[in-house]
Amino acid sequence: MNIIRKIKILPLIMILPIIMCSCKKAVRSGAFEVRNEGVAFNEDIRRQIIGNNERSQSDSQAEKDRYEPLNYDEQKAIWFSYIDLAEFISGKSKSEFKSSVGTALENVSKAGFNTVYIHVRAFEDAFYKSDLFPKTSYLGSNEYDPLKIIISKAHKLDLSVHAWVNPFRCGNADAIESESDKYTIKKWYNDDKKNGTYIVSVKDDEHMWLNPAYKDVRQLVADGVAEIVENYKVDGIHFDDYFYPTTDKSFDKAAFEESSNSDLSAWRIENINKMIRLVYDSVKGINKNVKFGISPQGNIENDYQLQYADVKTWCSKDGYVDYITPQVYYGYSSTSPYLETVKRWDTLKTNKKVKLVIGLAEYKVISEDEYIHNKGIIAEQIKDAKKLSNYGGIAIYNYKNLFTADDEFSDRVESEYAFITKELSE
Repeated sequence: MNIIRKIKILPLIMILPIIMCSCKKAVRSGAFEVRNEGVAFNEDIRRQIIGNNERSQSDSQAEKDRYEPLNYDEQKAIWFSYIDLAEFISGKSKSEFKSSVGTALENVSKAGFNTVYIHVRAFEDAFYKSDLFPKTSYLGSNEYDPLKIIISKAHKLDLSVHAWVNPFRCGNADAIESESDKYTIKKWYNDDKKNGTYIVSVKDDEHMWLNPAYKDVRQLVADGVAEIVENYKVDGIHFDDYFYPTTDKSFDKAAFEESSNSDLSAWRIENINKMIRLVYDSVKGINKNVKFGISPQGNIENDYQLQYADVKTWCSKDGYVDYITPQVYYGYSSTSPYLETVKRWDTLKTNKKVKLVIGLAEYKVISEDEYIHNKGIIAEQIKDAKKLSNYGGIAIYNYKNLFTADDEFSDRVESEYAFITKELSE
């Protein structure tokens, strides 16, 4: 068997001298017969050897062709929400979109950011070419590919592009009904057994939600991510904090009863963990260097009690995430003080492979007293984040509020912008 393994990796011309001998008695092997007159190869094994060589060459070429993602040891990220993108896309031609989004990316590059989180699927509607999800309604009759354009322009500016996805949130019932029947979610919606189980309405919420209790739902989420990584030169995949939309027991009652579990909270947490592991493996199976990150709520208790998001596991074990971006949208004097909160996250992140990126709420400089009256507060929070032992960067929400503020807030935002850009450059 040792000889056979060596043969599989050697060209045939090198194998022959090794195995020819003057033995008088034939010694049979699965791959060949050695006789005194020479060698007779088993045809099936010969084809296998050739096939292995061809596959090896093919794998080698695929490795060379594989996109090498652009990522930074220190993320300086900014979120582009679907609201930002809608302004660039709605009623705009391809050339108009290219111009407006190009200007936006130049703005963030000049400000000192190196990473953009682009909201490519907010309500299971795609801002890219997809076979699994319908195109976003913001595109109207236009058929250009926003994500492809963004990636091209961003990479020319050395900006890392992370495709931001909401895994479970769908549009409202009217939006789903207008979709083509070819899409999986529409099929579930039309199925009396799956409408109310796989896809669920939530009280006081106009959106419908996918239920992570089901393997098929988790697989669709993973397939949706794989489709992006397979078809686009993205540098990362990014999830935010939309997991379970409610704590109401009725949301997944049927699935829970079928599971024979007794602890609803633990069961829901494991459902999310199964999905996260599946997504992580799907990303790495296509390109091991593409990053996968999650942006949970900054309040750790809320992550568990409201979202069933197991952030402690994600921050400590392999196979879940490459980075965690908690939304620490708190001031220094908040009920959950900023410094206390980031230090808790710093302690939580024990896996050296996982980066800690602190999410900050720049939009609060025009909406919350502590932020309004303390100029440079976001820059100060960046400074304090840099002092963390596990610091891996910062992320600011969002583009619109930092770069296109309404006139009445322009002076305050411009002042904060100056502090932020100065800190990003240091």
